[in-house]
Amino acid sequence: MKILLYVTFIVLYGFLLFKLPTLYSKRKVLIITGVGIIAGFMFLMIAYFVFLMYASQYDNSLRVYEKQFLNLCMGIISLFFFSFFVLFFVDTILENVLIRFHQANNSQNIDRNPIKFVINNVDNIKLGFKLIFFLGGFIIYYGVCFGAPK
Repeated sequence: MKILLYVTFIVLYGFLLFKLPTLYSKRKVLIITGVGIIAGFMFLMIAYFVFLMYASQYDNSLRVYEKQFLNLCMGIISLFFFSFFVLFFVDTILENVLIRFHQANNSQNIDRNPIKFVINNVDNIKLGFKLIFFLGGFIIYYGVCFGAPK
């Protein structure tokens, strides 16, 4: 079950990083992931309360699954949280802030390296950042799904 959850988180994380920006505009992707963060926190609060109420009223043996339930909720929150900030950094800050700053305020050096290299290869640099953070997601979701041994 944990392996299936781990693979699901990795696939969803890859979808949010690579496929979602090709389907929607930057603004809409950031809105979707931002709403996902808020919805994840709401799901955590409401579902955890319902879980505890049900476990205390009907079947107290369900409390054994409390840690797994919290791991699932935290995995959902981290899925949208990391996706939001990676996409915000890669798409908004790299492209809109750094490159436009050099185009507006450093026009005399715009044809010199490393500025020229960054401007000409911005798509490859964004893909590289996304790949690095995606590979980091393997470690993050391993910790979420399997946790530290007791």
